[in-house]
Amino acid sequence: MLNEDETIQTLKSISQGDFQQVSSTLLEKMGFTISSSETRDESVLFEGEIERGGKVREYLIKCTRAEENLREEIKELHELLGGKKYGLFLTTSLRDRGVEKTERIEFVGGTPFYKLLKKFDILSQVESHWEELSEEEGTEESTEETSSDRSEDIEGWGKKGKEKYKEGEYREAIRYFEKVIEVNPEDHVALNNKALCHLKEGDHEKALESINEAISIHPDFEDAYLNKAYILEKKGEVERAKDTIKKLIELKPSEAEYHYIYAAYWRKIDELQKAWKSTQKALELEPEHDNAKKLSSILRSELKEEVGKEPEELEKIEVEKDLKDQIQNLEKENEELKEELDEKESEIAELEEEKRKVENKFEMEKNRLRNTIKLKQERIDSLQEKRNELKEALEEVEGEEKEEAEDEDKEEEDIETKEEVIKELQSLKYVGPELADRIYESGYKSIDDLKEASEEELGEIKGMGSAITKKVFEYLQEN
Repeated sequence: MLNEDETIQTLKSISQGDFQQVSSTLLEKMGFTISSSETRDESVLFEGEIERGGKVREYLIKCTRAEENLREEIKELHELLGGKKYGLFLTTSLRDRGVEKTERIEFVGGTPFYKLLKKFDILSQVESHWEELSEEEGTEESTEETSSDRSEDIEGWGKKGKEKYKEGEYREAIRYFEKVIEVNPEDHVALNNKALCHLKEGDHEKALESINEAISIHPDFEDAYLNKAYILEKKGEVERAKDTIKKLIELKPSEAEYHYIYAAYWRKIDELQKAWKSTQKALELEPEHDNAKKLSSILRSELKEEVGKEPEELEKIEVEKDLKDQIQNLEKENEELKEELDEKESEIAELEEEKRKVENKFEMEKNRLRNTIKLKQERIDSLQEKRNELKEALEEVEGEEKEEAEDEDKEEEDIETKEEVIKELQSLKYVGPELADRIYESGYKSIDDLKEASEEELGEIKGMGSAITKKVFEYLQEN
């Protein structure tokens, strides 16, 4: 059978699910009727009932393996009770660490926890976990012997970090997680785990720094948002914690659990109606969500006690108020739109008047330009007409000059031809220069022309007597 130290060490080392199973088995054997459970970091919250002194009492039970800040754990449980339930706090811590007992919370830690496990014969269940852990450790040792460098592997560091975290050695755990981050700065899981270690050490600022970095690397990392909200809550910044859950809801709007947590935060800051709305949203998404159902019942009572009305009535009033506000806003917007419309209509009228003036000015300018163009066209036509007249006159002058030149050329040509013909005629016997000129003037332009003429025709040439005529005729006939 395991001793106390071995039992406590085993409970610290087993998985969260196994720890939850051991805790729920113990509570049931103690006589608690468990109605719901919720995992939180290294803790488990149970809601249940137990009969004591002939009365059934409602209990909120927190089972934790946390080693640090037990005082804060007790305080948180006290806040969750809301003054209407009893609390039971079970921890694997071997010492009370100066935690003050409260009137409504029973505290069981270390030795009493071990005794309860022994009393209700649950040590055998713990012992089976002890054996599994021993086998795993043996496997790890043999692996290290065959491959000494595997201890430097990222996965190995991550495991070591988680082990040290479970053992409460948070500084050592941080060292292993930082090794992982040094090799892979974007390992969001290691950053998230490092943040939880800082939280356990009470260093909220460093915890926030690490968790924010994890979210920046992996914006869809749901656990990181939940842990960030938890860190902020521990810092006392409930409003910021609530806003963090709102971001998670934006990421996963259909997750009922997140709406339930959102409602719980609204309740923490005394916004009961908003808490009620968020709870109803959670139940709308998951009608059998036990925690949401219970919170809904609590909120119904608290709202009725606070304002004397059922939540549905308050919702109706709020809806009516919202409608009234919307109507007022719409009426105000309508008035503003009317004023804006009047301004726009005035602007339109001014623009239309300006447009009319511009159009008139444009029409006048158009007419002026049209007249100017007409006058210029008339001027162009007139100049074109004069140009044509000048062109005709020029062509006429050029024609006359051409004719004169042709006549001159012809005269010169005729003179040259006459001289040649006269010279040719002088080659005839009995014909001298004077007679040759008279023959040419009588229309005979060559000796061939003379040969074709009769003696009578030759006798008609001025200055040719009958004797000369006869001689020339005979000469032409002979030659």
